[in-house]
Amino acid sequence: MSSILTNAGAASALQMLRSLDSQMLGTQRQVATGLRVDQASDNAAYWSIATTMRSDTGALSAVQDALGLGAAKVETAYEGIAATTDILAAFMAKVVSAQQDGIDKNKIQEELDQLKQQIVSISNSASFAGQNWLRSDMQGQTSEAGAKTSVVSSLNRSEDGTVSVGTIDVDLSKLALFKNGGGGILQKEPDPDLGYGLGTLGGMVGFSTSGYGDVPGPAFDQPFTITKFDVITVDFSVGTSNDTFVITKSVVDQALGGQAGYGFDGDIESAADWAKVLQQATFLNKAPSDALLTAQGGAPNIFFRAIIPLAAELITVQPPVHTRTLPPEGIDILDIDVTDPDIDFPTITLVLDEMQQKVISAGAYLGSLRSRIAMQEAFGNSLADSLDRGVGRLVDANMSEASSRLKALQVQQQLATQSLSIANSDAQNILSLFR
Repeated sequence: MSSILTNAGAASALQMLRSLDSQMLGTQRQVATGLRVDQASDNAAYWSIATTMRSDTGALSAVQDALGLGAAKVETAYEGIAATTDILAAFMAKVVSAQQDGIDKNKIQEELDQLKQQIVSISNSASFAGQNWLRSDMQGQTSEAGAKTSVVSSLNRSEDGTVSVGTIDVDLSKLALFKNGGGGILQKEPDPDLGYGLGTLGGMVGFSTSGYGDVPGPAFDQPFTITKFDVITVDFSVGTSNDTFVITKSVVDQALGGQAGYGFDGDIESAADWAKVLQQATFLNKAPSDALLTAQGGAPNIFFRAIIPLAAELITVQPPVHTRTLPPEGIDILDIDVTDPDIDFPTITLVLDEMQQKVISAGAYLGSLRSRIAMQEAFGNSLADSLDRGVGRLVDANMSEASSRLKALQVQQQLATQSLSIANSDAQNILSLFR
């Protein structure tokens, strides 16, 4: 039926043309942007995931920059430590030469003074981005909170969407050649009266106790270092049996050395470490027939416990005796003077060797940090690429498909336009009836 009021064919053709125009706009946007999901209305779930992942990728880029900055700091400190190792070797050789009869010690001292100045120059100049890990404001030899720094290493998003930043901790107490107040690798111990250095020997100074069962042990107060020159001797009794346990650097290294995060350096950094050292001294280093008690516990409490056959006996622990084979203040490399008629060459040689071993340990520590940062950088780059590929799979358009579809829609649009034109021409046919 033909009508001059309603043109059903034209309406149908127009509806088809509008639908094609809408599809054309979407396809053209895909071709222009390269994205299949460009707006939340395209696919809300995929758009949300992709937007979050793009944000994470941007943050990951910042993490990579931070890793690069951290790597530069580690590299700077490492170069300083490596140069110091060479200078200490030369310093040791000069000190050994000074022990020969008939040699001019004044000339050797002049050379030593130059080497000292070079060490100070290295420690002062090994700075990057305002941080110098070889010369610190820290006091004491311990790993207190102020003796640590960190390098941003990762961005972590948990299953519940919580975001956190991972870090690589750097223990500056293992690196500082010089510290304000003393206690650096190349310095003498600070004055014990200032509360640094050995402090109260993990709570053992002045400690004594007695009782049955689990007897409370020393209250660990601060980290400290047992050097090769320190000996802590503790007399104790269980029932009628008396014995002694001794703590030296060797005992500390037996208990802690080689574990993750620990070197053979005599460092005791926590109550848990101290408990292991006490257990090593009281029980593990004793023959089974000689063992009377053992230290147990850790953070926060340490206690002494008699072996099972003596569990009902009274435990008594006497105040410890701390001795050193060096003066309490130790030796500072900057104070070494081979022209001093009272110089103790054997002690100086031992101290220099101890310093050199600590510097070597610092170099090894920095080397491990450098390797870890390099691995983290490589992983971060791979992770960023993976995130980009994952987002692409979700939202990127298939350009070959979009291009072909656009051409097909253009043909359909042309056909729809012609259909609309044909439908509109029906009205002209009605006019011919009245001519």
